[in-house]
Amino acid sequence: VNAVMSRRRDKKIIRVSRGFENRLLDELKWLEENGEVHDSHKKYMTRSLKRIGNMRAFDIALEREYTGDPELIKKYLHSIDSVFVALAIKYCRNDTIEAAYFPYIIRKYRILAGRPFDAMIDMLYYFLHSPSIYCRENAMQAIYTVGECSCVIKALKIIDSGDKFYHTKLLTDGLLKFEGNLQKLNASLWSAFEEFSTKMKVTLLNYFRFSSGDHCENVFRLMTDEAQNDEIKFSCIRYFGKYHWEAAYEYLLKAADGRNDIRWEYSAIASAALGSYASPKTIEVLKSNLHNRNWYIRFNSSQSLERMGMTYLDLIDIAEGDDRYAAEIIRYRLDIR
Repeated sequence: VNAVMSRRRDKKIIRVSRGFENRLLDELKWLEENGEVHDSHKKYMTRSLKRIGNMRAFDIALEREYTGDPELIKKYLHSIDSVFVALAIKYCRNDTIEAAYFPYIIRKYRILAGRPFDAMIDMLYYFLHSPSIYCRENAMQAIYTVGECSCVIKALKIIDSGDKFYHTKLLTDGLLKFEGNLQKLNASLWSAFEEFSTKMKVTLLNYFRFSSGDHCENVFRLMTDEAQNDEIKFSCIRYFGKYHWEAAYEYLLKAADGRNDIRWEYSAIASAALGSYASPKTIEVLKSNLHNRNWYIRFNSSQSLERMGMTYLDLIDIAEGDDRYAAEIIRYRLDIR
């Protein structure tokens, strides 16, 4: 029964979308000739698009025309700004699944791209308080299209101060899609860095790691700051595992040494990072770590030795040695290669 009802709804939406497409074509023609849309059209759209089914149908119609002439559709959407402001107020009060569709449309057609529209952006901030992760994520995706650093900073602070779960990877991937000036965004993020919680700081460091190697000095400062949280330092170590920076080498070497009286995570993460710093001293520390009781330290050390091109003959003293666990991990690593 549900399948039949679903097909009926889909057929109805397609039929309604054709009606929207006809209205849209007429209005686009008028827009090209007169530089604006009819007030009656705005009133009709405000009234019609309050229903989620009609919004879906409008999306289908809009998508067809957007593919053919995105600039004209962009001009059309700008001409009906008042419609979206009115709809935003309505959708804020909707069921969370329905509410998520509104910022999705804003992002999909880049309605706010390159033009901060305060009334609409304030509504997107409101959506960030929604209990629905879909609603919050669609709102963030729409905010990235604005291209304004200040909007992103404010949005991140709203998320950071909330008590709702937001997966780190969603924020990291989203920041990488920011459509404004990335250098300005990075500068803004560093300026506001200390205003965020530890969890958000780790998220930002993940973003910096995936974005570029231009942050070495700032990351090194955090990594060597004794007052910093361990999780932040772990993120810094991972950063230097991706971007070789000679000034960080001595710190990584010390952190990787499993004989030091520090949390085992330091040794495990730094052992992975040292794969980018081949040297006799690095090899010495990593070979020593193969005898560590902690599996993660042994595993990461073997992985780094393999990355540096070490062969069976280079590691024969380990592979044929008396330490069964060290021999097993290095044989496993070399067998994979």
